[in-house]
Amino acid sequence: MNTLTMKPSSLFALPIRHTSWRPRHLRWVMQDMAGVARQPEQDHRTHLRATLEWLCRAQDASRDSSVSGCVAGGFGFGSGWLPASADATGRLIETLLPAATYLAWPLLEDRARAMLDALLAQTDEASAARIHGLMAGHVQMGHGESLTRAISSGHALAATTLTAPAQHAQAAHALAAVGSLAGLPELLDAARHNLDRLLARQTPCGWFPDTEGPVSTAMLAGVLRNLIETARLLDDSRAWQAAAKAAHGMRGQMREDGRLAGAFDDGWTPAAPHVCVGGLAQLACCFLRLARLTQDAGWRDPAWRALAWIKRCQRTEGDDLALRDALPSAVPIWAGPAAFGFDALNAKYFVDALMMDMVGIVIPPEVQKVEPA
Repeated sequence: MNTLTMKPSSLFALPIRHTSWRPRHLRWVMQDMAGVARQPEQDHRTHLRATLEWLCRAQDASRDSSVSGCVAGGFGFGSGWLPASADATGRLIETLLPAATYLAWPLLEDRARAMLDALLAQTDEASAARIHGLMAGHVQMGHGESLTRAISSGHALAATTLTAPAQHAQAAHALAAVGSLAGLPELLDAARHNLDRLLARQTPCGWFPDTEGPVSTAMLAGVLRNLIETARLLDDSRAWQAAAKAAHGMRGQMREDGRLAGAFDDGWTPAAPHVCVGGLAQLACCFLRLARLTQDAGWRDPAWRALAWIKRCQRTEGDDLALRDALPSAVPIWAGPAAFGFDALNAKYFVDALMMDMVGIVIPPEVQKVEPA
């Protein structure tokens, strides 16, 4: 079904898990039916602060749980605030710390410290998001134990059997980062192993497959972002070429207004009528990073177009604090596998891109390499 041409009567055929709606939910659906990306577009700083305020509410939603300090994975029409997400918690630390400095908002640093405390209270495990969060604690906060715990999680990740390209991309980046920071050749070797596995899966046009069928823009943009950082950390020419091929492929599919399909088949054939907001935000981060690393300002234009499109999907008014300032996972709201949801990581990537463009910072922060002993 092409959800962009969906008739009003068809809404009643949506999955039953989405039937416990309130008037606020139906209002969002009706507004999307009238036309997407139509909200007022404001300056970067306004959208930045609004998105951070929503992320603060996502953390507050988990305050009374057994994982206090963690961030809720998001919000859903049928489920309300989702359970705490270890991935979102780990990845948001590197985002909140520079935001606290730029906006002169010290409470954001307090929130980042609470997230780090939550990570340290958990058992070390094979998680790329956990490694990034612990490294942010070490690099940006100077927390001594964080690097030791990141190394422990790195060894666990290096010993894990992975299969999907997205998993290899995440592992390659996390292992290259912690291996470079700690000067551990075994983790750097594990990073190269995962990079090799990832590059072996890339098709001639630059696309990466998933388990089956079309691949979401979120997964493809995530692979690209990890690939760019891995290429830099390992100084690998093959990775640079692979990243350039994928980046050019997705840039070529972006419309002038910043819209991009929510999934692609091999050959960069659009395979979804909706827009994946998180994927578009990550792609903006990739383009801005490439502009900085390659000194090619041509990458900034597609990043600006993507950010402008996302801004026009963010509703910064209203009394409902769960929906105000939130970013829908899909546009229109009812489309795609993440329909009727608002993901915390999507908001994180939007914040990253806004700050990378406004301040010229790097997220995640570049680590100073230590030569292996």
